[in-house]
Amino acid sequence: MIDYFALALTHALILLALVRIVGRADLDHEDELDDGPKAVRKRADKTGEAGIDA
Repeated sequence: MIDYFALALTHALILLALVRIVGRADLDHEDELDDGPKAVRKRADKTGEAGIDA
């Protein structure tokens, strides 16, 4: 009898965890990708010329 109780309890807890995870609203939302152009930064070299950092 205790084996059935332990088996049912563990499966019920797993089911409860899955229901709570699936019910979360933040799992259905994806952040937008930041695929825009990167800002071009200029820096001065040691010689005084401006360079572009990639």
